[in-house]
Amino acid sequence: MRDLASRLRDIVRQTPRPSTPAETDAGFRELTYVAEGETGPDAGAAARGLGGTVHEAAGGACIVVDRVWDAHAWHGRTRVASIALDSSAPVALFDPRLATTDDWARRVVYFDIETTGLSGGAGTLAFLAGCGWWDGDGFRVRQFFLNGPAGERAMLDALGDVFDDASLLVTFNGRTFDVPMMETRWAFHRSACPTDDLPHFDMLPPARRLWGRRELRELIDEGRCNLSALERSVLGFHRHADVPGFEIPARYFHFLRTGDASAIEGVLAHNRHDIVSLAAITAHALRLAAEGPEACRDEGEQLALGRVYEHVGDAARAEDAYARASRAADAVVRAHALARMANLCRRAARYDEAASAWIGVLDAARRGRGSLAGLERRAAEALAIHHEHRAKDPEQARRYAERLAAGVRREASPAVAAGVRHRLARLDRKIKSREDTKGGPEAAPLLDDVDPAS
Repeated sequence: MRDLASRLRDIVRQTPRPSTPAETDAGFRELTYVAEGETGPDAGAAARGLGGTVHEAAGGACIVVDRVWDAHAWHGRTRVASIALDSSAPVALFDPRLATTDDWARRVVYFDIETTGLSGGAGTLAFLAGCGWWDGDGFRVRQFFLNGPAGERAMLDALGDVFDDASLLVTFNGRTFDVPMMETRWAFHRSACPTDDLPHFDMLPPARRLWGRRELRELIDEGRCNLSALERSVLGFHRHADVPGFEIPARYFHFLRTGDASAIEGVLAHNRHDIVSLAAITAHALRLAAEGPEACRDEGEQLALGRVYEHVGDAARAEDAYARASRAADAVVRAHALARMANLCRRAARYDEAASAWIGVLDAARRGRGSLAGLERRAAEALAIHHEHRAKDPEQARRYAERLAAGVRREASPAVAAGVRHRLARLDRKIKSREDTKGGPEAAPLLDDVDPAS
């Protein structure tokens, strides 16, 4: 009987069973076999099939594919010429870390990768790296593709040349995925990382601020904030016959086994569209921030832009954006815009204007969806406080406190309910004291029955 070590060695030497393109979870096993057994499909044949050229360096080779979008072309509703950025674009409004970067607009490079998996680590390979930048009279997308793992060093060297010439790197979720992934690959090859000193602008957080708010879920593609959803809802760009993300690793492994370039053409097209859409989304967001709420396409964008201005302390522009958004036909947008405006007015000690805005919130809450219950309670509480402590009208304050109590009962929050009961008891004592002084209660109209525009 053979010993266990001999049997294990025989198993390792065996050729692994070829998998089908649908098998997406066997990536590293098959990738290791190809790397050990051969260098991968012929680079020249793959380059011809993909419309690219072979780049040789560092003892290996990768494929380089260039495509250029003419400045007069359209990407959805966006003309490609508008993708070009200049130094006046307010990138620091979204990322204050870029406030000290003077020449960031010299060469902005947009970056996106396709990998053999999402788990990261040394076993995950970025087999396609796409870079886009404004080049003369058009937008150039240059893609570096691995026809086999042996060419990774050549691809990393070519990418390093692109990043060395860049003044700003723009990604979509690249701060947590794309850039750390590439840093792992450079470290794997014991190479210096060219992104270490390169300013980096991740577009995902600004996109979430502008288009990913929960209260806009029914307005903007069900609240999803991935790049494909944004290009449909914001850019009006719809892909046809696009390769789904989950299918990309399997297509690459199929290419490694067969050398069939047609299996990977759709992956390169998917990556190119990601880069152009990223550039267009970035340019659109910066244009909104620079030109203000009048440049927004709807009140939802105006509301979100107001939040951006408020976040950086620009109260005047924030209030202008909220005022425009408060005229929205959608009750949810209107209620949130009025609530933000009420907060700004209260901080500026414009208490009567704040109360008027809270009345508008209550009016919108009556017409809106159930998601406004929280805002309705905030408005009722703010108005109860205003009439009790500033307007000195305990009768009116009690009416709003009763409305607050009704909302609290629906939510069954014991702590908040106790606070509301305490408020009602205090207001009852004030009303009784006023009645004893004046000899009877005075009739007062409900403010939330008054038209806020009057």
